Amino acid sequence: MNDAKELVAKNAMRSAAMDIVLVVGTLLILKYVLVNVEAMWTYAGPISLLSALVVASWRMRKNGETWSDLGLKRPQSWRKMTMWTLIALILTVAAGILLDGFSSEALGDVAQQAERDHGARFANVPGNTPVFLYWLAVAWIIGGFVEEMLFRGLLIARFETLFSHVPLGLVFAIILPAIIFGQQHYYYQGISGAVATGGIAVVSGILYVLFKRNLWPLTLSHGLANTIGLTLIYTGIQPAG
Repeated sequence: MNDAKELVAKNAMRSAAMDIVLVVGTLLILKYVLVNVEAMWTYAGPISLLSALVVASWRMRKNGETWSDLGLKRPQSWRKMTMWTLIALILTVAAGILLDGFSSEALGDVAQQAERDHGARFANVPGNTPVFLYWLAVAWIIGGFVEEMLFRGLLIARFETLFSHVPLGLVFAIILPAIIFGQQHYYYQGISGAVATGGIAVVSGILYVLFKRNLWPLTLSHGLANTIGLTLIYTGIQPAG
Protein backbone atom coordinates (compact mmCIF):
# COMPACT_ATOMS: atom_id res chain seq x y z
CA MET A 1 0.00 0.00 0.00
CA ASN A 2 2.78 2.42 0.95
CA ASP A 3 4.71 1.53 -2.22
CA ALA A 4 1.62 2.29 -4.32
CA LYS A 5 1.15 5.66 -2.62
CA GLU A 6 4.81 6.48 -3.09
CA LEU A 7 4.59 5.63 -6.79
CA VAL A 8 1.52 7.86 -7.20
CA ALA A 9 3.32 10.70 -5.41
CA LYS A 10 6.42 10.31 -7.60
CA ASN A 11 4.31 10.33 -10.77
CA ALA A 12 2.50 13.47 -9.57
CA MET A 13 5.82 15.18 -8.86
CA ARG A 14 7.16 14.15 -12.27
CA SER A 15 4.05 15.49 -14.00
CA ALA A 16 4.21 18.73 -12.00
CA ALA A 17 7.85 19.21 -12.95
CA MET A 18 7.01 18.68 -16.63
CA ASP A 19 4.17 21.22 -16.41
CA ILE A 20 6.50 23.79 -14.85
CA VAL A 21 9.20 23.25 -17.47
CA LEU A 22 6.79 23.50 -20.40
CA VAL A 23 4.83 26.53 -19.13
CA VAL A 24 7.78 28.53 -17.80
CA GLY A 25 9.89 27.52 -20.79
CA THR A 26 7.21 28.83 -23.16
CA LEU A 27 7.08 32.11 -21.23
CA LEU A 28 10.85 32.63 -21.15
CA ILE A 29 11.70 31.55 -24.69
CA LEU A 30 8.89 33.43 -26.46
CA LYS A 31 9.46 36.53 -24.32
CA TYR A 32 13.19 36.52 -25.13
CA VAL A 33 12.58 36.14 -28.87
CA LEU A 34 9.84 38.77 -29.13
CA VAL A 35 11.52 41.36 -26.92
CA ASN A 36 14.42 41.38 -29.38
CA VAL A 37 12.14 42.10 -32.35
CA GLU A 38 11.62 45.86 -32.57
CA ALA A 39 8.11 45.67 -34.02
CA MET A 40 6.95 43.05 -31.48
CA TRP A 41 8.56 43.85 -28.14
CA THR A 42 5.55 45.67 -26.67
CA TYR A 43 3.41 42.58 -27.34
CA ALA A 44 5.95 40.10 -25.98
CA GLY A 45 4.11 39.72 -22.68
CA PRO A 46 0.58 39.10 -24.02
CA ILE A 47 1.76 36.71 -26.74
CA SER A 48 4.02 34.65 -24.44
CA LEU A 49 1.35 34.51 -21.72
CA LEU A 50 -1.42 33.40 -24.08
CA SER A 51 0.90 30.76 -25.53
CA ALA A 52 1.75 29.53 -22.03
CA LEU A 53 -1.97 29.39 -21.23
CA VAL A 54 -2.54 27.14 -24.24
CA VAL A 55 0.27 24.85 -23.09
CA ALA A 56 -1.05 24.82 -19.52
CA SER A 57 -4.61 24.05 -20.66
CA TRP A 58 -3.33 21.20 -22.83
CA ARG A 59 -1.39 19.70 -19.93
CA MET A 60 -4.36 20.07 -17.59
CA ARG A 61 -6.69 18.39 -20.07
CA LYS A 62 -4.31 15.44 -20.29
CA ASN A 63 -4.51 15.14 -16.50
CA GLY A 64 -8.30 15.43 -16.42
CA GLU A 65 -8.10 18.81 -14.67
CA THR A 66 -9.95 22.07 -15.33
CA TRP A 67 -9.35 25.70 -14.39
CA SER A 68 -12.31 25.42 -12.07
CA ASP A 69 -10.27 22.91 -10.06
CA LEU A 70 -7.60 25.60 -9.56
CA GLY A 71 -10.04 28.25 -8.37
CA LEU A 72 -11.79 29.73 -11.38
CA LYS A 73 -15.23 28.59 -10.30
CA ARG A 74 -18.51 30.24 -9.42
CA PRO A 75 -18.20 31.99 -6.03
CA GLN A 76 -20.38 30.56 -3.27
CA SER A 77 -20.86 34.01 -1.74
CA TRP A 78 -20.79 37.20 -3.81
CA ARG A 79 -20.58 39.28 -0.65
CA LYS A 80 -17.52 37.41 0.55
CA MET A 81 -15.94 37.61 -2.91
CA THR A 82 -16.46 41.39 -3.01
CA MET A 83 -14.84 41.76 0.41
CA TRP A 84 -11.92 39.56 -0.58
CA THR A 85 -11.48 41.51 -3.82
CA LEU A 86 -11.25 44.82 -1.93
CA ILE A 87 -8.78 43.34 0.55
CA ALA A 88 -6.63 42.00 -2.30
CA LEU A 89 -6.77 45.32 -4.17
CA ILE A 90 -5.72 47.36 -1.12
CA LEU A 91 -2.92 45.00 -0.07
CA THR A 92 -1.43 44.45 -3.53
CA VAL A 93 -1.53 48.14 -4.50
CA ALA A 94 0.06 49.10 -1.16
CA ALA A 95 2.74 46.43 -1.59
CA GLY A 96 3.48 47.62 -5.13
CA ILE A 97 3.82 51.26 -4.11
CA LEU A 98 6.04 50.49 -1.11
CA LEU A 99 8.31 48.07 -2.96
CA ASP A 100 8.62 50.26 -6.05
CA GLY A 101 9.63 53.22 -3.91
CA PHE A 102 12.05 51.11 -1.87
CA SER A 103 13.75 49.52 -4.89
CA SER A 104 13.98 52.85 -6.74
CA GLU A 105 15.63 54.40 -3.69
CA ALA A 106 17.92 51.45 -3.01
CA LEU A 107 19.03 50.92 -6.61
CA GLY A 108 19.25 54.61 -7.49
CA ASP A 109 20.65 55.35 -10.96
CA VAL A 110 20.55 51.67 -11.99
CA ALA A 111 16.77 51.53 -11.51
CA GLN A 112 16.21 54.88 -13.21
CA GLN A 113 18.26 53.88 -16.26
CA ALA A 114 16.38 50.59 -16.57
CA GLU A 115 13.07 52.43 -16.41
CA ARG A 116 14.20 54.85 -19.14
CA ASP A 117 15.27 51.93 -21.33
CA HIS A 118 12.05 49.96 -20.88
CA GLY A 119 9.42 52.59 -20.14
CA ALA A 120 8.12 53.31 -23.64
CA ARG A 121 5.46 50.61 -23.70
CA PHE A 122 2.67 53.03 -22.75
CA ALA A 123 4.15 56.15 -24.31
CA ASN A 124 1.20 56.57 -26.70
CA VAL A 125 -1.51 56.00 -24.07
CA PRO A 126 -1.87 59.57 -22.62
CA GLY A 127 -4.91 61.23 -24.23
CA ASN A 128 -5.25 58.48 -26.85
CA THR A 129 -8.64 56.82 -26.22
CA PRO A 130 -8.41 53.90 -28.73
CA VAL A 131 -4.96 52.92 -27.44
CA PHE A 132 -6.12 53.32 -23.84
CA LEU A 133 -9.10 51.01 -24.48
CA TYR A 134 -6.86 48.48 -26.21
CA TRP A 135 -4.46 48.29 -23.27
CA LEU A 136 -7.40 48.23 -20.87
CA ALA A 137 -8.70 45.09 -22.59
CA VAL A 138 -5.21 43.58 -22.43
CA ALA A 139 -4.96 44.55 -18.77
CA TRP A 140 -8.09 42.59 -17.92
CA ILE A 141 -7.69 39.60 -20.21
CA ILE A 142 -3.95 39.08 -19.81
CA GLY A 143 -3.28 40.68 -16.42
CA GLY A 144 -6.53 40.00 -14.64
CA PHE A 145 -7.16 36.49 -15.89
CA VAL A 146 -4.23 34.84 -17.68
CA GLU A 147 -1.53 35.92 -15.23
CA GLU A 148 -3.58 34.88 -12.20
CA MET A 149 -4.54 31.56 -13.78
CA LEU A 150 -0.91 30.76 -14.56
CA PHE A 151 1.08 32.27 -11.70
CA ARG A 152 -1.34 31.75 -8.85
CA GLY A 153 -3.59 28.91 -9.99
CA LEU A 154 -1.30 26.61 -11.98
CA LEU A 155 2.27 27.30 -10.85
CA ILE A 156 1.56 27.45 -7.13
CA ALA A 157 -0.27 24.11 -7.39
CA ARG A 158 2.54 22.53 -9.43
CA PHE A 159 5.37 23.82 -7.23
CA GLU A 160 3.41 22.71 -4.16
CA THR A 161 3.21 19.17 -5.59
CA LEU A 162 6.89 19.26 -6.56
CA PHE A 163 7.90 20.29 -3.02
CA SER A 164 5.29 18.16 -1.25
CA HIS A 165 8.02 16.29 0.67
CA VAL A 166 10.08 19.39 1.45
CA PRO A 167 9.72 21.38 4.70
CA LEU A 168 8.04 24.74 4.00
CA GLY A 169 7.09 23.44 0.55
CA LEU A 170 4.12 25.82 0.33
CA VAL A 171 6.42 28.78 1.02
CA PHE A 172 8.62 27.81 -1.93
CA ALA A 173 5.47 27.24 -4.01
CA ILE A 174 4.46 30.86 -3.41
CA ILE A 175 7.89 32.49 -3.73
CA LEU A 176 9.19 30.77 -6.89
CA PRO A 177 6.24 31.75 -9.14
CA ALA A 178 6.50 35.27 -7.67
CA ILE A 179 10.16 35.50 -8.74
CA ILE A 180 9.23 34.39 -12.27
CA PHE A 181 6.32 36.85 -12.26
CA GLY A 182 8.62 39.73 -11.36
CA GLN A 183 11.18 38.72 -13.98
CA GLN A 184 8.46 38.67 -16.64
CA HIS A 185 7.74 42.36 -15.98
CA TYR A 186 11.34 43.57 -16.20
CA TYR A 187 11.28 44.13 -19.95
CA TYR A 188 9.00 47.17 -19.65
CA GLN A 189 9.07 48.11 -15.96
CA GLY A 190 12.79 47.84 -15.24
CA ILE A 191 14.39 46.59 -12.04
CA SER A 192 12.20 48.49 -9.58
CA GLY A 193 9.08 47.31 -11.41
CA ALA A 194 10.29 43.70 -11.36
CA VAL A 195 10.89 43.92 -7.60
CA ALA A 196 7.48 45.53 -7.03
CA THR A 197 5.56 43.03 -9.15
CA GLY A 198 7.45 40.16 -7.56
CA GLY A 199 6.41 41.44 -4.13
CA ILE A 200 2.83 41.84 -5.31
CA ALA A 201 2.93 38.22 -6.49
CA VAL A 202 4.06 37.04 -3.06
CA VAL A 203 1.14 38.90 -1.45
CA SER A 204 -1.24 37.54 -4.09
CA GLY A 205 0.04 34.00 -3.55
CA ILE A 206 -0.54 34.23 0.19
CA LEU A 207 -4.03 35.63 -0.41
CA TYR A 208 -4.77 32.86 -2.89
CA VAL A 209 -4.12 30.31 -0.16
CA LEU A 210 -6.01 32.29 2.47
CA PHE A 211 -8.95 32.72 0.09
CA LYS A 212 -9.23 28.92 -0.12
CA ARG A 213 -7.67 28.76 -3.61
CA ASN A 214 -10.29 31.07 -5.09
CA LEU A 215 -8.93 32.95 -8.11
CA TRP A 216 -11.82 35.38 -8.58
CA PRO A 217 -10.82 37.97 -5.92
CA LEU A 218 -7.31 38.05 -7.40
CA THR A 219 -8.40 38.28 -11.04
CA LEU A 220 -10.81 41.11 -10.23
CA SER A 221 -8.40 43.03 -7.98
CA HIS A 222 -5.62 42.61 -10.55
CA GLY A 223 -7.84 43.95 -13.33
CA LEU A 224 -8.97 46.87 -11.16
CA ALA A 225 -5.39 47.74 -10.19
CA ASN A 226 -4.33 47.70 -13.85
CA THR A 227 -7.34 49.88 -14.72
CA ILE A 228 -6.35 52.45 -12.09
CA GLY A 229 -2.75 52.53 -13.35
CA LEU A 230 -3.71 52.89 -17.02
CA THR A 231 -6.28 55.57 -16.23
CA LEU A 232 -3.67 57.60 -14.37
CA ILE A 233 -1.38 57.33 -17.42
CA TYR A 234 -4.21 58.16 -19.85
CA THR A 235 -5.18 61.29 -17.92
CA GLY A 236 -1.56 62.40 -17.55
CA ILE A 237 -1.58 62.19 -13.76
CA GLN A 238 1.13 59.51 -13.85
CA PRO A 239 3.98 59.50 -16.40
CA ALA A 240 3.96 56.72 -18.99
CA GLY A 241 7.59 55.76 -18.42
